[in-house]
Amino acid sequence: MNPLLSLQPFTIIYEGTQRDAKTGAGVLENPLADYNYCCRFIIAGTTEIGRVELHIDKDGAGADVILQIRDNTFSPSGVEGDILREVLIPAEFIPLTANYISIPINMSDLTAGYYWLVVKKAGDATNKNDLISETSQDPDYPCFRRTGDSGAWTAINALHFYVYSGAVGLPVHVIEGVNALTTIEYSAGLPSKISQYIPPSDGPAGGIRDILTLTYSSGLPVGGV
Repeated sequence: MNPLLSLQPFTIIYEGTQRDAKTGAGVLENPLADYNYCCRFIIAGTTEIGRVELHIDKDGAGADVILQIRDNTFSPSGVEGDILREVLIPAEFIPLTANYISIPINMSDLTAGYYWLVVKKAGDATNKNDLISETSQDPDYPCFRRTGDSGAWTAINALHFYVYSGAVGLPVHVIEGVNALTTIEYSAGLPSKISQYIPPSDGPAGGIRDILTLTYSSGLPVGGV
């Protein structure tokens, strides 16, 4: 229990500066219960990725979201490329109504150029997540899907996402130790919700998955439930 009670090395990830994005008014749902998804983005003017936002909702209890960052050796023709980072966000943290969720990446020493977001298949017909997209493809932001873990991908409509870097704005994530994750949400510039995920030692399932909604009195935080 001592590691849980003592201060661990930590990294703070801020709102940051937007480095790339694909957004729009589209509301097409793409079910993660049926497919893996990927989309390409570009890094320019920086050598790091602080965090990524995905436009997503959940049905039922949802499912854990696993996001990978892969290098530019990845190809939708079936070349898997190198996985540079893999992050899990618990199902409990996914909204029922489509919204952008922030996922900490915390990568540095990158080379300018193309990278890929890969979101892994998870869930079933009742409990699943949906990625939100446009109703058309975008050649500047190619996106693809496939049912299995190998083979060629099929082109699809442009998925919504943001990519940020830099210590700018408010703190959004704190990574403690190796993989304990705290996420802070804000309302009118004040922290409104704190979510914490600490996986168990034997894998990502289970662990601590807590959400605290803060309460205020005269503009000051007085508790959380």
